[in-house]
Amino acid sequence: MQMKGDMFDRRKVALRVLFGMLVLSIACIFIKNLFEEWSFSSYQISEFLINYSGGFVRRGLLGEILLWFTRVTGVDVVWTIKVISVVCCVSVVWFFTVMFRRKGYPLYLIPLCFFCGGIVMSEVWIRKDFLMFCCFIPVLWIYGRTGLPLVVKVLLINLITVFMILTHEVFGLFTLPALFFLLYKSVKERGLPVAGSALLAAVSLLPSVIAFVMVTGVHGNGETAQIIWDSWCAVSGIEQSPLPGNNALAFLDSSGTETFRWHFGINFLREEHYLLPVWYWLAVVFTVYYISTNAALVFRKSPEAYTADDRLTFAAVWSFQFLCLLPMFIGLSIDYIRIFFYLTASSFALFLIIPKETLKGLFPTFWLNGINRLNLHLDRLLPPNRTVVTLLMLTVGISYSGFVLKTIWMSTALYRIFLLLSEPFLLLRDYVLQ
Repeated sequence: MQMKGDMFDRRKVALRVLFGMLVLSIACIFIKNLFEEWSFSSYQISEFLINYSGGFVRRGLLGEILLWFTRVTGVDVVWTIKVISVVCCVSVVWFFTVMFRRKGYPLYLIPLCFFCGGIVMSEVWIRKDFLMFCCFIPVLWIYGRTGLPLVVKVLLINLITVFMILTHEVFGLFTLPALFFLLYKSVKERGLPVAGSALLAAVSLLPSVIAFVMVTGVHGNGETAQIIWDSWCAVSGIEQSPLPGNNALAFLDSSGTETFRWHFGINFLREEHYLLPVWYWLAVVFTVYYISTNAALVFRKSPEAYTADDRLTFAAVWSFQFLCLLPMFIGLSIDYIRIFFYLTASSFALFLIIPKETLKGLFPTFWLNGINRLNLHLDRLLPPNRTVVTLLMLTVGISYSGFVLKTIWMSTALYRIFLLLSEPFLLLRDYVLQ
């Protein structure tokens, strides 16, 4: 008995050391990016520069605010963007760390490639992804406040949601459906019929829906992008020049069926080393689902921390968010590491903030029964335990963009740990060979 306890303790220490090394590796990337020289033409910075200088376009609101701020203060916009990104990144990671510790869930999930770690590992944390969750989390918190009148909740929710949709339209995909059903449930509990409750919930979100429709229909064009580029050249004292090709401004007008087909082909049909991506992504979806739904179960500190009913509720939330983001997975994007972050972070935020009874009540019986059957099949195929979940956490990988085996391997926890171990020897080798 004592021997088993000692072995368990050694495994726990080993696991903590491994994931400590993963966190250290990710922190090194974060610090390197922070002090790296980012130009206006980089994708990371240029995404923030989109503004309304050439007329109303999608993703332009924050850029308009930044343009005004730069004109007024003269502060370097690149460092303004870095500060915003650092604050948002640290805030989101802090939120999940605190909430996971409070609930007794394993922190091992947070630095993985399909959660917060993936955004930093792929060096895209200086983008709008963490900002989205600095809005998504307060929106859920406002909804859950019992002391606020429903009218005040709706006004505040729309204010934040409209701001974020005008900053990045993807926010609407994983936010509006969840908000609709949450508001529908709140209204229905007041005694209104089903149709009336649905209508009132839809009307409550009308400003946000209008904003979403507007940004999906107004993309701008090459001329608009050049005007935006010129506006930043003028305010930053840079000599005006033609817009560089490989940045967010250059892709401002990317929309329509051609872009959808291009994304679909890269995501599912473009082979690498005779492998079709479609089979890999199917396996990754089920792997991420399995880890996300079972990690808290196998690493729980007590049976009450994460029950079988909790697993069912979280799985229902995860599958619903997956359905909402399905257009992104299929043909609206090739940045899978970011899409999986939206999926995982939004699912856990809902699960951590909204009461479990409320969440479970959102789903019809057939949905919960279907999820339960899926869980039973997966349990029979791969019974969840610490060894299985740990191995999957160490080896799951998601490419930064498209289907690239090299970046899939580089996104795994195992690679990052080996890289950290190799760095001192590589430095020593370079020093000796000088």
